[in-house]
Amino acid sequence: MGNHHSQDGSRRNSFGRIPSVADNVDRTPTQLIPIDKLAKILAQKSLEEDSVQGITCRAFTNYVFPRYPDLSQRLFKFFHSSAGITKHEWISSSVFKQQAEKFLGIIVDSQQTELYVKMYAEGSDISQDNFCHLLLQAYKLSMDHYPEGSQTCKHLSSILKSVIDSAFHRKSLVSVTFLSHWIEHHTPRLIVGIHRYIVHVLTTVYREAGQPVSAGLELDTPVLERDIVFPASENKENDMLPVSEVWLLSSSLPLLYTKPSQHHSPSGSSNGLSSQAAIAKMLGSICPSHWTLLYNSDQHGLGANRFMHHVFGYRGPTLTFLRGQEGVQFCIAASCEWQESHQYWGGEDCALIQILPLYNIVERGAKMMYLNNNIRGYPKGLRAGLDPRKPIIEVDDGFTVVTYRAIPYPLINVQVWGCGSQQSREVQLDVKKWEVKQTEKLRKVKLTADEWVDHPDRYLLELAGRPTYSSNQPQQ
Repeated sequence: MGNHHSQDGSRRNSFGRIPSVADNVDRTPTQLIPIDKLAKILAQKSLEEDSVQGITCRAFTNYVFPRYPDLSQRLFKFFHSSAGITKHEWISSSVFKQQAEKFLGIIVDSQQTELYVKMYAEGSDISQDNFCHLLLQAYKLSMDHYPEGSQTCKHLSSILKSVIDSAFHRKSLVSVTFLSHWIEHHTPRLIVGIHRYIVHVLTTVYREAGQPVSAGLELDTPVLERDIVFPASENKENDMLPVSEVWLLSSSLPLLYTKPSQHHSPSGSSNGLSSQAAIAKMLGSICPSHWTLLYNSDQHGLGANRFMHHVFGYRGPTLTFLRGQEGVQFCIAASCEWQESHQYWGGEDCALIQILPLYNIVERGAKMMYLNNNIRGYPKGLRAGLDPRKPIIEVDDGFTVVTYRAIPYPLINVQVWGCGSQQSREVQLDVKKWEVKQTEKLRKVKLTADEWVDHPDRYLLELAGRPTYSSNQPQQ
């Protein structure tokens, strides 16, 4: 009887009442207090709005990632499937905390890349459409956090197509492993911005006390102030460096080229400003803000001399864009100052990237840059490649043809962007001003009497009817 009574009491205690939300939250100690607080908020909202003893996808989306519902649903689905749940579509608070903490513990870049590819894949393979969704999410996250609002780019479709065509090799499906390796090699920081953003939101959104944030989080970090536009010229298509192209290059280039310029933070800043600065730091170098135009052939003229005049003296990393007919485009990343030499030069961060029609990092490494316009006995023009005997890119000394893997294309446009600090550009401009002054001084040369007697200007003056000057009087 006593045992039977005890069992009935225990049964009533377990099933006789509806458990509260507090009972549903796992009491296991958690290493991350923010995740524990977020789980309690989401569980409460799911109970109030969906009548579910757990956490629903709708509550997760509305209160954590309201601005990015597709990303939110995929992340929640990943938590759900990783936990092995098959009976219902919601997850318990304990499962949410376990999966979130496991997710936050992934710090290796290769593991992050494979995780997000799996998140957007269907099984062991991923389609072109799903990869496009992943690319668009990374792009949207970058562009949405401009200081002046969301940005768009009319060249986005062609840029995404070049990436997808290069990664899929005309196939409709590729394996998750293959695409992960391709991303690691050609766009190693494509996923970094997404992951850092998710980590930041998961660990800070609980401060909103469960209130949905419809506008999302705004950043004050300068990414690209505007589309980079050159002065008006006849060829408008070449007047702009597409922001989508800059975004994609930022995911491939070493940090030497994409490190954002330092921000001026006012003293005594509020907590809100500090929070935004923290987000900017978390997102890192999704898009640079300090690229400076050094040379544009449409504006300055197409030629080796014009190239050297505008680029030489800039003591910082540069990006040279070569556009040829048939829609080809290349980017040469030089890690140090351009120089004329009969030998190949450059540091380990030099790279050659094909942008269109297929995006990929062709080569990277030291001593792959070459430029010679005046040294006799050596090849003339601009070259790039690790093998001096067979460079990948060649531009003739007249800057009329760009040759890629022995295939020539008429050269249409050349642009060079400086990626160093603002001080690098100021030093270059100061040097050029000094050179102009020195040239003006050299034009005014005092001639001796003997030099003036045989000087051609003397005969021209006499032919014009000017009197003969005294041979004893020096002239200017």
